[in-house]
Amino acid sequence: MRAYIPLPHGLSATVWAARYDRGEVPDASPYGLHKLGEHGIDVMFGEATFGHIAERVAASVRYRTSGIELLEGLAETRARRAADVVLAYDERTGMPAELLRTRGQAPVVLGVGWLTHRAATPRVLAALAGRALPRAAAVFAQCAPVLPVLQRDWGVPRSRLHFVRVGIDTDFYEVQPEPEDDGVIASAGEDRYRDHALLVEAVSRLRPKHPGIRLELATGLPVVLPEELGTLYRGRMDGRMRELYRRAAVVAIALKPTISGSGLTVVLEAMASGRPVVITDNPGIADYVDHGVTGLLVPPNDVDAFAAAIGQLIADPHRRAEMGAAAAIRARERFTSDVMAADLAALAKST
Repeated sequence: MRAYIPLPHGLSATVWAARYDRGEVPDASPYGLHKLGEHGIDVMFGEATFGHIAERVAASVRYRTSGIELLEGLAETRARRAADVVLAYDERTGMPAELLRTRGQAPVVLGVGWLTHRAATPRVLAALAGRALPRAAAVFAQCAPVLPVLQRDWGVPRSRLHFVRVGIDTDFYEVQPEPEDDGVIASAGEDRYRDHALLVEAVSRLRPKHPGIRLELATGLPVVLPEELGTLYRGRMDGRMRELYRRAAVVAIALKPTISGSGLTVVLEAMASGRPVVITDNPGIADYVDHGVTGLLVPPNDVDAFAAAIGQLIADPHRRAEMGAAAAIRARERFTSDVMAADLAALAKST
């Protein structure tokens, strides 16, 4: 079976593999999808490249459609014809693949990563999604509460909806030794659902009782982190995130209310590194974090509860170590890119 995997703008399988060889990124391909080959699927990665003028037009289309890569999808039409299935990891590439598919061409397995309720979706994007999603051979999400929304708001038949767990390269994010400093809190993320302001405030409230506490935050989002409270890292960290996890006693991810699954990649990287997590208890998060075992779940918009959860772990090194050890085991049992590839391979073969 041959699977065509369109990569979103800015991702190149060739460049990624070279960076992997240098130890800069996890897995030997984006999302570890080359591992589909271990399940009888011949993988073809696609990546559209344009000249200067065409790229400006493509960028304008992406902007007007909230990131949907219609021109890139059009450029890859011929390449997709050689495939038995098109496996698109998210909407940016999956919706164009389905919208441009003609009779007799390979079915599309379409991943949904950030689309949720129709009422909250921009008009043009909603129109495209309303046409593409119900037509796809299969639609998967990595946050289970999204599935009923895809059925109710977007008309995807229940029989075509699937939950596929996120997986990461747990060899790349190896288990770290116990941190030298009990007071370092690490966090990262730059999607619109991150609530870094709440996280900064929580750390600030812990300062009187834990004077040495510091936040190390990696994000491109606008946020005010006073120098006395910690360090702000701008730009993509990629493999350097391992250093943050190594220094951290706790990894904390504050989120605004959402069902999108925001924060899951950081959660799994931290767990694989042997660090307990404190995270907002949005729908679907409990599928990944076992409260009281691998981390602590906190209600949304509750800065006092968030601070208290971090404080509990900072003050209890033994409990923190137990949770971190349990998290490392859980990540390797359930949330590897090998497991995810096996699930996606089964889904692709069923279409």
